[in-house]
Amino acid sequence: MYDLHTHSNFSDGTLPPEKLIEEAAGAGLTLIALTDHDTAAGVPRARAAAEAAGVPFITGIELEAEYEDQLHILGLGVDPRDPGLRSLIELQDIRREERNESILRLLARDGHDVRPFLAETEGTLTRANIARAMYDAGFVSSISEAFSAYLGRGKRYFVPKAHPSMEEVLSVIEGAGGVSVFAHPMNMRVPTLDLIDAMNENGLWGLEAYYGLADRGTVEYYASIADRFGLSLTCGSDFHGENRPGVTLGCSWRPVPELEKTEDYLRERFVRPRRRPGGPGPDEYQLMAERILEELPGEFFNGLNGGVVISEHEKLHRKSLPQRPLYVLGEYHYGGNEGRYITLYYGSFRRVHGGLSGREAEEELRRIILHEFRHHLETRAGEHDLEYEDDEDIERYLESAVLNDRPDLGFGMEERPTSTTYIDPFRR
Repeated sequence: MYDLHTHSNFSDGTLPPEKLIEEAAGAGLTLIALTDHDTAAGVPRARAAAEAAGVPFITGIELEAEYEDQLHILGLGVDPRDPGLRSLIELQDIRREERNESILRLLARDGHDVRPFLAETEGTLTRANIARAMYDAGFVSSISEAFSAYLGRGKRYFVPKAHPSMEEVLSVIEGAGGVSVFAHPMNMRVPTLDLIDAMNENGLWGLEAYYGLADRGTVEYYASIADRFGLSLTCGSDFHGENRPGVTLGCSWRPVPELEKTEDYLRERFVRPRRRPGGPGPDEYQLMAERILEELPGEFFNGLNGGVVISEHEKLHRKSLPQRPLYVLGEYHYGGNEGRYITLYYGSFRRVHGGLSGREAEEELRRIILHEFRHHLETRAGEHDLEYEDDEDIERYLESAVLNDRPDLGFGMEERPTSTTYIDPFRR
């Protein structure tokens, strides 16, 4: 049983990512995707919680495309750091803020200032958040009334928002390494057959025929359309917590071969390996590093046209001062066929910090990754000498090396040969 369409309080859901994963584990889900509106900011926290709970997890996002009616497309398995996806999210954030501000002004103009009732959200504020504030303020008797009477298309407080084209959304999802799913097609108020045909021609992968509380006839109709166009069938509850009463995690699942086939494919392509028993191994260190990279602001990656390489390589500094101990986790590279990129040598990290595990290991990784990206930013600004290292870093290195019974590390040792493979997390 799985659910590929859920929302946290990073958009218009009410549960934080950790609580959502906790409920998914309690419901017995074998796969879950977090698909917040126009943001993947909640993904790192959801992924960490899923790893701890043993719930298979894939990244996700829900994007809206320009159409005569609301056209929502899920991106499953996308890389949140992909430049194209980041750019689209940033543009949509600006458009959404402008739209929300217009709605709030119109409400206040008519004597319905709901700003004091807006609940804090971790990320994207949506019309659902405004509808909830209208309900909490006593302006409407339900969230559904807020939409049907005031915020829906053509209603008094409806303000249109510009969206990217359907073709652009599908292209961005594919470029970010994911697969695209037409979300809740049965909610469209216009015929969908020609639309699905056009989306299929532009790379659509799946159709959310099993949706929330859709009736059997509706499910069978869209399942037949998916079969006609050769699309994968998916199921999603569109879970929003208290903002959508009656919708529970996994409620759209049905034990049918088509959905089981979809789960097998998604797990094989997107679900990361489980942590190895007996302490941190290469996979766990890589998971930590990638999770930390996802937390970094987009501007950190500007100028890195070669991206970030996570390597098992063990390397020691042999440049200007070979006798100087240098804690090597990252290295900034110029030019060449690969472009400009940062390499994270977590092989070196294991040699120095082999005794660390869990949160302690992740915090040390975070400190060094942020340090390395700071060097990258300073180098771009012409303010950093790549041969320079802070005394504090040297002291921390020496202390860790001694505690790990390797006080010799970094004193004129040659680079160790290795046959490990470099992994670029920007590429699937």
